[in-house]
Amino acid sequence: MNNPFRILVLITWFLILSGTKLFAAHTNEADTLILDKGQVEIYKKDISKSRIENYRQQKEFNYEFSEVENISLFDKIRLMLNRWYVFLVKSLGVVWFLRYIILGGLLILLIYIIIKSNSSGLFSPHQKIINIPFADDVNPENVNWEEEIAKAVKMGEYRLAVRYQFLSSLKSLSKNNFINWKAEKTNYDYINEIKDQQVKTDFNKLSNLYEAVWYGNFSIIQDEYALIGQDFEKFNSLFNTRN
Repeated sequence: MNNPFRILVLITWFLILSGTKLFAAHTNEADTLILDKGQVEIYKKDISKSRIENYRQQKEFNYEFSEVENISLFDKIRLMLNRWYVFLVKSLGVVWFLRYIILGGLLILLIYIIIKSNSSGLFSPHQKIINIPFADDVNPENVNWEEEIAKAVKMGEYRLAVRYQFLSSLKSLSKNNFINWKAEKTNYDYINEIKDQQVKTDFNKLSNLYEAVWYGNFSIIQDEYALIGQDFEKFNSLFNTRN
């Protein structure tokens, strides 16, 4: 999974968790509100003018206005944003409405990324489509695999060349009576069919290597193929020394 996709998933998950916690806290606070319907008697208290004048003469009660320093544009914007934040927090349901809009937008974006990724092959390895002239039911003994391997290498189709190398190994096993080739058999069947322990061990390694490259859709470069080709050539040389 790529990094932008992971970040999008983490943001969505964070909003869901934080929204759930805040909603629970908001609900609990709403449940604890108590409406006080009691009545309190209010009495008017008369204060003499002389007493009011006495208070005015005291420094603690001198409410003269002082000039306010001019604030910067940045401070004005900050105060305005702060007022908006307080307004949204105290408004009925506005924060939750905006939260669900954000979550909905992220969900739509997530679906769009997944659809686009599938169409572009983001979640699968990019591989060229290779025409395979030899199906699995073709008897390997009837094909000159050395010639086909050379053609594949010349075209730079190293993954296809590995397939031909493996089929060439099946041909060697069949010609030397280590296996009885049949179209319906699997590689596992051939491994169990081989009696010679060294041949069985070596062929098992080549079979795993072939399946990883071919069925795992792994692209290989020329240097990697050169090493793989040496393993197959070493295996086929076993039959030359035995004959």
